[in-house]
Amino acid sequence: MTSPDLHSLLDRVREATGPSRELDAAIAIAIDGAEALRYPQGHPPGVIVRNGKIAFASPVSSYLDAVVALIEEKLPGWQRASGTCGEQDMPWACLTEPDEPCRDFTADAPDEVLALLAALLQALIEVQNHDEA
Repeated sequence: MTSPDLHSLLDRVREATGPSRELDAAIAIAIDGAEALRYPQGHPPGVIVRNGKIAFASPVSSYLDAVVALIEEKLPGWQRASGTCGEQDMPWACLTEPDEPCRDFTADAPDEVLALLAALLQALIEVQNHDEA
């Protein structure tokens, strides 16, 4: 998992307007140890290679349960909050690390799932930068 990959993936999540199987596959490849198909022609979007077998990426851009499971796997013990606020009911999310300095990573997006994904990627980028320092 390289920082430029996560940064470009965060940009894609921020630009997304809704669920995307292509985005699900990119997330699985960048942070979940999956591989891209060598010959993707003829396969539907969202297909990846996991443990040497063709599989579908988890629908993390579509379902709240899927993105929450990914957060719990990648950032165990972190607190999360999400919902809508403001006059336009803008979806937002916040992830808080459990240990000092207890930083918050917040995001808003067209839907709650994408907001959680953006907050997750921000947190992973920061954790990776901290681990490399």
